[in-house]
Amino acid sequence: MINMEVITKIGVWGDSILKGVILDEAAGRYRLMKDGAVNCFAKLFHMDVSNHSHFGCTAPKALANLDRSIERGLDEDLILLEFGGNDCDFNWSEVSANPSGIHMPNTPYSSFIDSVQKMISTLLARGIRPILMNLPPIDAHRYFDWITSQEGISRENILSFLGEKEYIYRHQEKYSAAMERLAYANNLVFLNVREAFLDERCLGNCLCADGIHPNEKGQALIQGVFARRYQLYLHS
Repeated sequence: MINMEVITKIGVWGDSILKGVILDEAAGRYRLMKDGAVNCFAKLFHMDVSNHSHFGCTAPKALANLDRSIERGLDEDLILLEFGGNDCDFNWSEVSANPSGIHMPNTPYSSFIDSVQKMISTLLARGIRPILMNLPPIDAHRYFDWITSQEGISRENILSFLGEKEYIYRHQEKYSAAMERLAYANNLVFLNVREAFLDERCLGNCLCADGIHPNEKGQALIQGVFARRYQLYLHS
C-alpha cells in the first residue's frame, strides 16, 4: 500500500503513449498533445509530475536512462513504468525484404522482462516505489495497413511473415501481460489501462489511424484510470 499523502514527486517513464504523442491525420505526421493523460492528471490533482517518456523508447533504453538519472540524483517518490509497445515491434523493412528469415522484436521477450525487472529492483533498492501499467490494445488491421503503406514495404511479404494480421494483436498482448505479471510478482500497484480500452464498444474510436497510438479519447481513458486509482488511495 502506498500512502499518497506523502507523495510529492512522481516520475513517468514510458514511450510515446505516455508522452502524449498522437497521429495528426491531416498533416500526416505525429505531434505532441498539450493535454495528454499525464499532463491532465498533474493539473487535475496539482501534482509535481516529471515526464521522462520518449517516442520510440524501449525497456532496455529506459533502464540505461534510469541508471544515469539515479547517478545524477533522481529524487522522485513514485515512478510509473510503461513499456512494451516499441519492444514488441519488428524492423518491418527487414521483414519485408526477407519474410522467411528469422526476425526478432526490437527487444526479445526475455530481455524485455529482464530490463523491466531490473528497473523495478533498482527503484525499490533506493526507496522509490514503482507502479506498472499495461498497454492499450492494438487495432491489428489498422496497424498492418499503416506498416504496409510505407514506401518499399510489401503487404504480401509482411502477411507471409505474420501468418495472419491478428498476430500483431496477440504479440503485443504478450508484452502487455508481462507488465501485469511483473507488477504482481513484485507486489506493486498495477494500472489496468488495457481493460478501460477493452470496455469500449468501438475500440477504433480511441485509437489513431495507425492503430497503435491512443487518440484524444484514448488519452482521456488513460487519464481516467490514473485519476480513479489516485482517488481510491486518497480515500482509503
